[in-house]
Amino acid sequence: MNASDAPFSTRAVAMIVIAGGVAFAAFLLLVAFAPDFRSGHDARAHALSTSGTGYAGLVELADAMGSHSLIVRDDGHICTATLLVVTPEAYGDPAALSRLVDRHCKGAMLIVLPKWRTQPLPAHRSWAQTIGMDPPGANIAALRKVAPGIALEQTPFAGTPRLRAADIPRLARARIGSQKEQQRLTGKGFTPLLLDHDGRAVLGQVDGTRIYVLAEPDLLNNQGMADPWTARQGWQVVDDLMPSDELAFDLTTNGFGRQKSPLQLLFKPPFLPVTLCIVAAGLLAGLHGAFRFGAPAGQGRAIALGKLTLVDNAAQLFRAARKEHRVGGAYAALTRDLAAQATAAPARLSGEALDRYLDHAGRHAGDEPYATLAWHAETAEDRDQLLGAAHALYRWRRNRTR
Repeated sequence: MNASDAPFSTRAVAMIVIAGGVAFAAFLLLVAFAPDFRSGHDARAHALSTSGTGYAGLVELADAMGSHSLIVRDDGHICTATLLVVTPEAYGDPAALSRLVDRHCKGAMLIVLPKWRTQPLPAHRSWAQTIGMDPPGANIAALRKVAPGIALEQTPFAGTPRLRAADIPRLARARIGSQKEQQRLTGKGFTPLLLDHDGRAVLGQVDGTRIYVLAEPDLLNNQGMADPWTARQGWQVVDDLMPSDELAFDLTTNGFGRQKSPLQLLFKPPFLPVTLCIVAAGLLAGLHGAFRFGAPAGQGRAIALGKLTLVDNAAQLFRAARKEHRVGGAYAALTRDLAAQATAAPARLSGEALDRYLDHAGRHAGDEPYATLAWHAETAEDRDQLLGAAHALYRWRRNRTR
């Protein structure tokens, strides 16, 4: 085929190969680092969400107030001396929160409980539409192992509060906005730290730990950050709990944890140089196969011509059929005819007379009679016996023709 008859030009083929290689490499990168590329704008309650129930506004406020905010995706960064803000969702896994508490070995932890039941808007998937409050049992589910004595109550409240401002050891009495739907802490196993204007516990510290539980997420979520007074009160709560100017936000309990993938090891040190070497070797192998070196080798016939080819084919047939030892008699007759021609034996001689003539011509060589050698060749039962008889016949003919 001529170059003009090819369906694609060399440049087009090269561009297709390069585009395919780049696309494949991009696919591997996306598969390996897909969890890190998620924006988190999904109308849920976590530090990446920009919806009303999310906490992206608190992250921006912390940076604006001079604090260093850290978004935690890796379990290896959990054990830190800073304040870790955890935002479990309704019907959260108690075992997951318990493991998070065990890994957070040094710093304080602020658990902001969920409150609102929402759904993303169809036109804006990052916006949340409030349906109502989740039941208290769903919002407190994640604390069953960490603080099993804590319970929740929601408006309308059943009884009158028994707490007074003088009973609060650390934080001041607060007013939590003008909200119609509220959520407060009840039960036991915690020390109240912040009350609402009616004397109900909004924030509490789990006894014997540095774990703080906030029942009212509207103090810190984007909806609360939109109100200057609420934002000021919410930041005062966080600032009083921070042991330093570092504030971390956990995303592992919300499903944004950075999972360990073997595929990521290919694109990170110390395996990245090995990956680059393999890619370079592949490129060199591709270049070697794309260009011809030297003149093209000529193609021979599939079936060669000539008598030698016929003999080789016949020999292969005998060998494949395992009948090689059956040709001993024909080889013996051919040996006698060649010897007769070489010694100019009289044409009138044949059969036993020719055998005696040829034997007489080589008596001085001490060979066995031709009849004996021919009998050995005819009665050979395998290849080894046939080879022995053929060697003997060859020596017999050579002693008469040299």
